[in-house]
Amino acid sequence: MPNKAIIVGIRKYPELPPELEGPKNDAEMFRDWVVTHGGVAAGDAKLILGQEPPPVSALNANPTEQALLFEFDQLATLAEQNGGCLGDRLYLYLSGHGFGQSLNDAALLMANATMRRSYHHIPGRLWADHFFANGYFKEVILFLDCCRERYSSALLNGPGYLLPPVPPAGARRFYGFATKFGKLAVERKIDGVVHGVFTATLMNALNGGAAEEDGTITAASLKAYLFENMKNFLEPQDLEDQDVAKEPDLFCDPPEDKFVIAKAAPQKFTITINLPPGSENKERKLFGEHFVRIADSAADGKLQWVVNSVMRGMYQLLLDADSYILTVNGKGATDVTAS
Repeated sequence: MPNKAIIVGIRKYPELPPELEGPKNDAEMFRDWVVTHGGVAAGDAKLILGQEPPPVSALNANPTEQALLFEFDQLATLAEQNGGCLGDRLYLYLSGHGFGQSLNDAALLMANATMRRSYHHIPGRLWADHFFANGYFKEVILFLDCCRERYSSALLNGPGYLLPPVPPAGARRFYGFATKFGKLAVERKIDGVVHGVFTATLMNALNGGAAEEDGTITAASLKAYLFENMKNFLEPQDLEDQDVAKEPDLFCDPPEDKFVIAKAAPQKFTITINLPPGSENKERKLFGEHFVRIADSAADGKLQWVVNSVMRGMYQLLLDADSYILTVNGKGATDVTAS
């Protein structure tokens, strides 16, 4: 059965500052990925973007929450007509301004929202759980790139269950929020284009950064990559700002290492290992998982050792009889220190 995707990027809000640049770029980038690597046919990937230029008043701005509710109703109707299950996997990707109304959810503000009318929103997790719990899809993957500031707002606009249905056996979900509750998501210019920091990290992971040696990206490897590498896309002032998120908020039902998210050629790095003082005349050996030798070198009188084609992960470095642990996180992590 086919996979489906609903992808939203709202860049221009008539009455909600500050002005954003990244959501349209991010939504289009994610849409390109789901139709080339995510198993979604082009006709099954619904891309919803904000108006550009936007109207003067939020009252006339689109998309509203009704646009997404229409898409959600369509999926539910098709699933019910198909005996309850519509497809193998549903991707939900939401990017723009947002807020955190609960510890477990984040909501995307729609284009017609204002500071006083924040009830125009879509709560990501409530709707993802709706499709998950009803068994409309075997797998539900949600990514939400927005802030999770606390708002004085109306109740979240979810499906409205007092008692949600029980998910079918074997159903799986992966949810990724750009920030933890109460934190700010930021966008930055990355490789000459403005992107949300969370989405830039996510796409780097899905394009091979989080891949294991066999090319498999599991929920476990994706979580590890996002936690370890999001800060590498931040600027120095972001790292010092307590309000800016340094890590995402991620959730996946166990066992995480058995949930295959995607396949991609694994990224490999040329790393420079900074050796401890006094080891410039020691033989070097680098071992990976299961004590597999990755590289070795005779002493060369230097305190730096350059090693090619190293994947993300933990390694053991032997300098004669001395042992050290190295961690290669991913993007930007090409300079590591023996410790």
